[in-house]
Amino acid sequence: MVGGSAAHGQVTERHFRYWSWWLLLFVVVWTAGYLRLAHDPVGLFKKNWLFIPVGFCGAILGNISAVGGGIVFIPVVMFLFHLPPVIALKIALASQSWGMTSGAIGWMQKRVIPLRALNLTVPGLLIGSTISSLVIHPSALLVKLLFGPVSMLLGILTIVLSRRAVPSTAAQEIPPNAAAPLFLIAVVGGLITGWIAIGEGELVAALLMLCYQVNVATCIGLGVVLLSINSIFLTLLHWLWLGGVPWNIAAFTGLGCVFGARLAPYLSRRSNPMVLKIIFAIISICDGILFIIQYALLHRRN
Repeated sequence: MVGGSAAHGQVTERHFRYWSWWLLLFVVVWTAGYLRLAHDPVGLFKKNWLFIPVGFCGAILGNISAVGGGIVFIPVVMFLFHLPPVIALKIALASQSWGMTSGAIGWMQKRVIPLRALNLTVPGLLIGSTISSLVIHPSALLVKLLFGPVSMLLGILTIVLSRRAVPSTAAQEIPPNAAAPLFLIAVVGGLITGWIAIGEGELVAALLMLCYQVNVATCIGLGVVLLSINSIFLTLLHWLWLGGVPWNIAAFTGLGCVFGARLAPYLSRRSNPMVLKIIFAIISICDGILFIIQYALLHRRN
């Protein structure tokens, strides 16, 4: 990591604090909105409060790895709460809109993300997300078919990235020759995220770490910011044009996400990064195996 005085081409990293005034403001606004909009606040809370810890845990894993809380939300919502795949996708995207944005604010405060990287990637992710939402609509089949293999791939990729040594002097700026590959991988990430709520952040982070030796904090932070933008954009598309979002559930996962995501940069600094990555990779690979087995069994019955 970079110290107090940044070297040439690097960004000075600020000390990160977990608590911020906007967290209290968020809780106040969330509570006021919930009490005003919920027809039966007490009954709804008793029914859906379990989604708060689900959001908390999903946001921690998603922000540490830049994959997104969808790696937790989709399998939990489908297998534990028995909701349809597309509903699980909508909940994951809406939850990530809260959680990844909370995490993105934390990463931005660390000042490790160069603006040029956003200029190179945001147009691509918007193009990919638009195609995967409005042209090739997400469906139950797409979610079940893609989530397993992609989840396993991201878990394996996480292990590879964790074991690959990146020099502590690695650049925090994006190399000029990375412009076209970054744009293309952002388009692919937008496509995948539109169908299964994961992929954008990890693919971009992997490209920069493996191919261009960019600083780990810069790669993960950029991935979190991109997935935040992607999740907000996709949630708006679902809300306005694709049948709406189940806010009665997403409000609870979102509440947990905000606090879990805020904790992720702090944990990444205080904990053993390798242990955190291995835990995530195991969860991701197990999720993938579970989805592949379920899809194979359903296909065999049909």
